[in-house]
Formats: sequence, C-alpha cells, structure tokens
Amino acid sequence: MNGRAGDYDVLVDWERRLQREGPFFRTLFERYRVRSVADVGAGSGRHAALFASWGLEVWAIDPSEEMLERAREHASRVGVGVRVVRGAFGDVCRLLGAPVDAITCTGNALPHVDGVEGLRRAVEDFRGALRPGGLLVLHLLNHHRIVANGVRTVPPVFRETDDGDAFFLRVMDADASAGRLYFDFVTLVRDPKVRDALSPEAWSRSLEADASGGWRLSCRRSVHALLPHELLVAELQAAGFRDVELYGAHDFSAFCPEEDESVIVVALRE
Repeated sequence: MNGRAGDYDVLVDWERRLQREGPFFRTLFERYRVRSVADVGAGSGRHAALFASWGLEVWAIDPSEEMLERAREHASRVGVGVRVVRGAFGDVCRLLGAPVDAITCTGNALPHVDGVEGLRRAVEDFRGALRPGGLLVLHLLNHHRIVANGVRTVPPVFRETDDGDAFFLRVMDADASAGRLYFDFVTLVRDPKVRDALSPEAWSRSLEADASGGWRLSCRRSVHALLPHELLVAELQAAGFRDVELYGAHDFSAFCPEEDESVIVVALRE
C-alpha cells in the first residue's frame, strides 16, 4: 500500500466488484447506444478500463494525479486505450471538447462537490458534456438512510497484503443542518514480520512491552456534501434531465430509501 490511492485499490475487491457492476453498465450502454463515455471521479481507472475493453471511447477524469497515474498504469497493464485527464467537477465539458454518449460517476465520488451549489454546477456541466439523449449514471452511498437511521459506519474490510494484515474502518458523522457528512478513514496495519518472527510465548511477552501488538494506525478525514436522493432527483430535473430512475443495486432492483446502502441514479439528457 502506498498513500490514499494504494489504500483504495487494496480496500476494493475490484474483480468481484466489476463482475457485479459490469453487466449493469453494459445493459445500459447497449440500450442507449453508447459509443463514448467519460468516467468522472475515475480514481484508479478500473471502470474506465472495463468500458474501454468493450471497444468504447473512454475518458478517465479525476483531480488526483496519484489516482490518474494508477489509472494510466492499469490501462497499460490490461492493454486498453483510455484518455486519462486531470480535472474536477465543472471541468468535464471543457476537457472533452465535444459531447459524449454517457457520463458515469461512481465510487461515492459525487459527494466531493462543494455543497448544493457545487452539485448544481456539476449537474449543469454533465448536461453540457452529454449529447441530447445522453446517459448519466451516478452511484453513491444512500445519504437518506445515513441521516434517517443514524448510520455511523460502513462494514469494515480486512485484507492480507504484502505490507501485513490490514483493517479498513470508515466512521461517519452527519450534520444535516450544515449539509455535510464527515468521513473518517481509519487504517490499521500489522507488519507480518513482527509476529511471524516470534514464537507464541515470545509474542505474549512482547505484548507486555508493547500493547499495540505491532499494529500501526493512520487516519484521515474527508468532508462530503450530503446528497440525499430527493435532492439529486430535483437538481437533475431542474437541469434538464428526464426519465430519472433510482436503483438499490446493480441488478436493477428498485431503490429502498430506508434499507439500501447505496443508490444508483440513471437519467437522460433532454
């Protein structure tokens, strides 16, 4: 693991995730005759590379150069062509230069907009970057459930890595009055050499000297905009999107606001 981008690619089981999500996107792309797509907030470019493997013209747009470098490396490794471009929400129309058939924004990237005004600018930008009838797909945590049910955590993830055993914990604090969601990312990693070099007896003795057991902790906080589905639908419709549909999973199941961990929003530009 190396920095935020490295943690992200270890945290996500990409093979399983893309197997689950790929058929959803492919069905939509075939239904709406998508030949070009911009993945905004593309991160390490796994979705972008998948789309490119289907023969589509693909842009991967993200503000983090660290993430974009990983996107370039991954596209090269799997042998696909992806246009990797640095940019933030509001930059898409300018960066593309010409309309595309589809825009995707997945992996909880959209809440990084600057509040409701930032959401409004992003949605207007998406509209300008899409051809008439173009497809927009958004995927993010279900903020309605987080606020309504007082949800504080996302299920922890454990990975065995070259750097050691790793736990990824995510703790959330919602401030509905401010329209913000404070996201604390806590990572615990234990160097495998610490324990593997010791007998059970020596391990027990080492705990008396160092109660941490060889674990090291790192944490960072990210401030997200609270974007409940009602707000998303209203802003999309106001910006000129139609046929807005909500799903609770990538199997096209209907969205349940009180239960589903995530929400997928599909809309068409008028």
